[in-house]
Amino acid sequence: MNKKGVISLFAFGIVLVNALILVAFGSSETSGSNVSTSEKEKDFDPGSMNLSVKPGDDFYEYAEGAWIKSHPAPPDKSRYGEFAIVEDRTYEHIKGIVENAAGNTSAPEGNLEQKIGMFYSTGMDNATLEKQRLAPIENELKLIDSISNVSDLQIVSTQMMEHGIDPFFSMYAAPDKKNSKIMIATLTQGGLGLPDRDFYFRQDNESIKIREQYLTHVTRMFVLLGDSPEIAENNARIVMRIETRLANASFTNVDNHDEVKTYNKMSLEEFQAFAPGINWSCLFYSLGHPDVAEVNVRNSSFFKELSIALQDESIADWKTFLRWKLILGTSPYLSSDVEEEHFDFYGRILNGQQEMKPRWKRVIEAENEALGEAVGRVYVDRYFDSDSRARMQDMVFNLKKAFRENIQNLTWMEPETKKEALKKLDVLDVQVGYPDEWLNYSELEVKNDSYVMNALRASKFKFHHGPSGLDRVGQPVNRKLWEMNPQETNAYAEYNKVIVVFPAGILQPPFFNKDADDAVNYGAIGAIIGHEMTHHFDSQGRKFDASGNLTDWWTSKDTDNFNKSTEVLVDEYNGFQVLPGLYVNGNLTLPENVADFGGLTTAYHAYKLSLKEEPEVIDGFTGDQRFFLSFTQVWRESDTNESLRTLALTDTHAPSKFRVNGVVFNVPEFYKAFPSVKPSDKLYRSEIKRPVIW
Repeated sequence: MNKKGVISLFAFGIVLVNALILVAFGSSETSGSNVSTSEKEKDFDPGSMNLSVKPGDDFYEYAEGAWIKSHPAPPDKSRYGEFAIVEDRTYEHIKGIVENAAGNTSAPEGNLEQKIGMFYSTGMDNATLEKQRLAPIENELKLIDSISNVSDLQIVSTQMMEHGIDPFFSMYAAPDKKNSKIMIATLTQGGLGLPDRDFYFRQDNESIKIREQYLTHVTRMFVLLGDSPEIAENNARIVMRIETRLANASFTNVDNHDEVKTYNKMSLEEFQAFAPGINWSCLFYSLGHPDVAEVNVRNSSFFKELSIALQDESIADWKTFLRWKLILGTSPYLSSDVEEEHFDFYGRILNGQQEMKPRWKRVIEAENEALGEAVGRVYVDRYFDSDSRARMQDMVFNLKKAFRENIQNLTWMEPETKKEALKKLDVLDVQVGYPDEWLNYSELEVKNDSYVMNALRASKFKFHHGPSGLDRVGQPVNRKLWEMNPQETNAYAEYNKVIVVFPAGILQPPFFNKDADDAVNYGAIGAIIGHEMTHHFDSQGRKFDASGNLTDWWTSKDTDNFNKSTEVLVDEYNGFQVLPGLYVNGNLTLPENVADFGGLTTAYHAYKLSLKEEPEVIDGFTGDQRFFLSFTQVWRESDTNESLRTLALTDTHAPSKFRVNGVVFNVPEFYKAFPSVKPSDKLYRSEIKRPVIW
């Protein structure tokens, strides 16, 4: 889940650069042939398999080993699979859109085409970027240098936050968890340059090394800002000291995803008394929202410590800290020396990516962040097959029907709780392709002055006017607005809105093919639909009722039964070794693991509901086998060791291998589909060890 309460299917990319993406298809147990006699068979890839491995020893390797061996991560990627392949295809389409817009010099000033084209042009203008170097942020640097007291510090840091650079914390509008019809101002911890608070405290050799490399990186950035090497090194240590202090007050990643612990609603007066080191009324007034009367403080202990730190750390040290946050937030949009130094740490060191993506892809990535729905609107018009919506709606109908039957057949849940669960399922809104309401970009100004200023203006626009913009505080919750762009290869669920969203970007082969056979589609996109639906009933989503309110609608007996089953999943995933000595965090990944398990189970039953006759055997594989193999190939992926480590330590999703092996061996129908899997196999799970959840 991200800070706005959105549960995405997949997280991908360089740390601190948000990029969400997804993957592809299958093979089987009884044959290694790759004979294709029909169009349907082309959606299925038996050649990806490693038949030297028994399916019961490692189903992921059995189904995908040959593909993974022949597809290492390329130099410009840290993780490579079907998600990345589909994203590359989508980026090629978007490239045509933005290049055409940039080439249309007659586009009226201020219309969407002009804004799309101008943003892309300034991003691709390398000569100007090299000539300008730090000039576009000189005014911001002077503003920081002019700070003389805590009041100035608050004013400048608030302006930075407004432009998408969060020096201390983040603020946005979100549904009130206990009054889900109204948007409330929400504050969450921040201020860290390393991926997670525990990176500052782990004492293993790799963590110590990363902290040393981080200090070197921050030092180099201060040198690029014009400091002498000696001063730069001292400044880097100031940054590390302050960040460590903030990290010590921050929630762990497990607590930060706890929906109960992160609901701390206060009146502004109460918050002022709780964290008096910041003038909160003044802050909201300066942002144009003097009427804000209450806030949800996701991490109250953090804000207590920040309030104290702002008073007892020196102004000189805070100015150093803000200079770092400014260059950290703007470096991807500045000259090559600054951008490459940023990449060296966040791309190469943390994720093992050896080369930056081509410049046009980096600019499109930024444009998707800045003008995502504007670009997405054109993308949908040109590339989204409307027939896909209809096929998806048929699948959703079957998924919901299967989920309903699964709930009704649960033996561990009492009728009272079942009734409420079915009510929630009935109101669950499945949105496909693109939003019913598009963002209005009329307030966004895109100029020909500099790439970085266009990025900062776009961030300010989103801060105020985006789906989670502060302008929405106090307004009714709008379920029609999306937190993802329609061109993204991903999907998400949102607890408070009781919605699941499937953007057009994921509704393309191999995830979804309206002409493919049901076994393939239900194993791939069907499991994804089921995954997002199950999120509303996962270890956190289950805490929200049919209205999207955080409330306990479970009997104590059912809560106990659910928790006992999920404890089995926690123990199972805690045993998966990602790298020598590094294991999956079963508690951190629990909501996603529940969603994977429930999603695959529901998709299988929906697949059975879709069948009007026994499916044919293709390439020697039955329909049930193709279903499970299709699911597996969705998650095939090659990863660098660095990205695996960062993923295991920070991401709510387990690495792909365990998203497969951790699920299929808990599904009874898997053993029927692959009868060669025996109790003597390494990953075989006896019935008594298989949890029953959804």
